[in-house]
Amino acid sequence: MTIKKIAVLHDAFLYRGGGERLVTLMAKALDADLISGFFSEGSFVPEELGFSGQKIALGKPVFRKGIRHLILKNRFRKATKLLKNYETIILSGNCLDVLRNFSKKPNQKIFYYCHTPPRYLFDFREMYLQKFPKIFRPMISYFFDKQAKKYIEFLDKIDQIFTNSQNTHDRLLHFCGKNSEILYPPTDTTRFSPADAKNPLPNLPENYYLSFSRLSPPKRVGLVVDAFLQMPDKNLVFTYGKNDPLKEKILEKCQHAKNIFPIPAPNDDDFIRLVQNAIANIYIPIDEDFGMSPVESMACGVPVIGVNEGGLKETVINGKTGVLLPAKIQVSDIIAGVQKIDEKTALALRENCVQRAEKFSLENFIANLKKFLEK
Repeated sequence: MTIKKIAVLHDAFLYRGGGERLVTLMAKALDADLISGFFSEGSFVPEELGFSGQKIALGKPVFRKGIRHLILKNRFRKATKLLKNYETIILSGNCLDVLRNFSKKPNQKIFYYCHTPPRYLFDFREMYLQKFPKIFRPMISYFFDKQAKKYIEFLDKIDQIFTNSQNTHDRLLHFCGKNSEILYPPTDTTRFSPADAKNPLPNLPENYYLSFSRLSPPKRVGLVVDAFLQMPDKNLVFTYGKNDPLKEKILEKCQHAKNIFPIPAPNDDDFIRLVQNAIANIYIPIDEDFGMSPVESMACGVPVIGVNEGGLKETVINGKTGVLLPAKIQVSDIIAGVQKIDEKTALALRENCVQRAEKFSLENFIANLKKFLEK
């Protein structure tokens, strides 16, 4: 049987997120097959990002949260036999169950790109347990303990672990005792670049602040909306995905606001245009692993109103490429951040932003990735 060189496995294409963009660009650069638990309409179409290789879905999309995780774990367990066709295997996201019954051949190498250790098993465990009735929490916590132990056992089978930031590196070391190489995610700075002139998308105001994050609790987009409900003279545009868990709640909150413009996540060309025309990008997630959003906006010359924790401390330079607000952020902090970054200030920070984004360019990522793979 002919050995195919490289496979990139990702848990699921559910959202239009940084992880999905990263693995698509990685597979494209390495001419690798792209394998996922499923591909869905709510995420990137890999071909949209220039991927033209073989795409393998292990099943149909699963949207129901309670059972999706279990179904995907089962799909990856059954996919073990696929791995025999590859010399280099790169795992991304929560797909390590593919290693459960896998016996590695002498000519095979396994790499793991860790966006974060599963947060429901480690640092966000208490947050997730609160979703269950109190009587069931000890049982659920016991189940999480077993899953955490199995996750660490899977890590033992991997030849090289990459992490997307110093933040994730430290988290993995703290909870799992595993070291890793930091390999920052890429931004294609040939596409994400400043616009020559204002050219906003149709039906949007000429001057606006932008939020492009998944509408889920850790991203805190609801707080951004609350802030702009108190600033009727400032415009906010935010994007939402088809499968975002808080979509209905946040859309209902701002349905009568004349200064808030929610739009479905656009195709990649329109998305870049959306970023280019913003005054600033507002991005305030809880202890974000890395965060592609700030780098993508800086590459477009757009400063970031961020939060002083997580991966943003590694990307945004406070006062030079944006402002970093307190970690325990309040609506009043967001209002203060918007007041600091007006259109004139944003324009003055533009060149700083572009230069900073070059550190995280696609070219640097590919060069560093190939260097590690060839060791």
